[in-house]
Amino acid sequence: MTPRTKLCAAALVALAGLPAAAQDAPVELKASRRLAPSALARELGAARATAAMHPSTQAAAEDSKPLELADAVRRAVARHPSIADAIATLAQQSGGADVARAGYYPQVKLGMGAGLNNNSGGARRGNGMLASASLSQMLYDFGKVSGAVDQSEAQVRRQQAIVLRQIDAVAQQTAEAVVRAHRYQSLAAIAQEQVNAVEKVLETARLRAKSGLSTGADPLQAESRVESARANLLQVKSLLAQSRERLATLLGGPAPALVAALPQQLASELRFDQPPDTSLLPEVLTAEADRRVAAAQLDVAKAQRYPTLSLDVSANKAMGGVNPGTLERNGFNHTVMFNLSSAIYQGGAMDAQVRSATAAEEAARMRIDAARLNAGDQARSFREQVAGAQARLGVLAERRRSIAEARDLYREQYTLGTRSILDLLNAEQEIHQAAADQEAVLHDLWESRIGYIGATGQGRAFYGLDNTTVQGMELLP
Repeated sequence: MTPRTKLCAAALVALAGLPAAAQDAPVELKASRRLAPSALARELGAARATAAMHPSTQAAAEDSKPLELADAVRRAVARHPSIADAIATLAQQSGGADVARAGYYPQVKLGMGAGLNNNSGGARRGNGMLASASLSQMLYDFGKVSGAVDQSEAQVRRQQAIVLRQIDAVAQQTAEAVVRAHRYQSLAAIAQEQVNAVEKVLETARLRAKSGLSTGADPLQAESRVESARANLLQVKSLLAQSRERLATLLGGPAPALVAALPQQLASELRFDQPPDTSLLPEVLTAEADRRVAAAQLDVAKAQRYPTLSLDVSANKAMGGVNPGTLERNGFNHTVMFNLSSAIYQGGAMDAQVRSATAAEEAARMRIDAARLNAGDQARSFREQVAGAQARLGVLAERRRSIAEARDLYREQYTLGTRSILDLLNAEQEIHQAAADQEAVLHDLWESRIGYIGATGQGRAFYGLDNTTVQGMELLP
């Protein structure tokens, strides 16, 4: 076989072996590409959540007093895990600030090593154990450490604003859930009243049909309306159950059986004629802290262009051997030095850091303006919604009153036989529809109020969270 033939054969053998190697690779990756939540939970040590609540706890919750709006908010913020997460992150950021401030203090190191070292003449060797100690103190660095401290402290302020933002978010979500649960609670009561009223009409129709004062069609028409009213009641109860489940999630346990009346006295204290102070909004405070972080980052980047002056002291002693510095057995050696160090060239990294920090500072300024703009826009929008809902409430109240008078008149006329049952049934439906519309607008008004409270940053004052402690954090105005 010629060398050329041998080379071709070797190439064919190599090509033939490639598919086998390609088939073996996925086998090695198969375990990492398998997703098993149960096995992953065991490996991570995830705690198993309880499947159901103890019946006694459920009964105790249902027997408690009606749930007040402010009480629900305080319960939610006292246990919500997202707030605990933000507070834990704040502790982490505070630790980072302590690390940055450590740059002002001396760095002390102790060590011990063993080895072999030849002196320059090769006549004597340092060997054995060597104990060493060193101290380094930064004397002047043109603002590197102070800039890092400012940056870390600005990050702490930013996280504080995030904690406030999370508290406000949970408070607003809970308030919205309470209003929604109260809405369906009121609508369920109205739907039950409608069922009762239509059942009375059915009873009257049956008595009139038995006595021969009306035809058998009247009870049939009334039965149809009764079934429709019952179906509406079931639908509202389903929505009420969903809203209660949402409220229970925020409260961390079952909600009480009833939601108390919404606090009209607190609502009257809301001022819509004064522009909100946007400087106290968590979104604005977060953006302002971002600007401080970027400004400190810019100071650090500029300081990197200048040298750092430090004092370095070191000492070592041979332990049972020859000191490589003095070439004496059990010898002791020490040095005291002033060091001036500077990065001369880093491939343009310092200039890039300056440009990046400058752009970050400008972006943070734009976020401040955007947060103020959004807050003002939302506040004006909710204020107009409140005004519109209040105007509609007056009209709906008058409509409900007039329909109630017409219903009473139709009821008397049907009893006397001068009015058809359809007129009476339509009147019953109209009056309960008017009541439902009035309740819907009333709760729309409350949702707009809550939105205005959240947009203007008044939630902590409105729900009584100021001057209280939330998950270990003291909230002050």
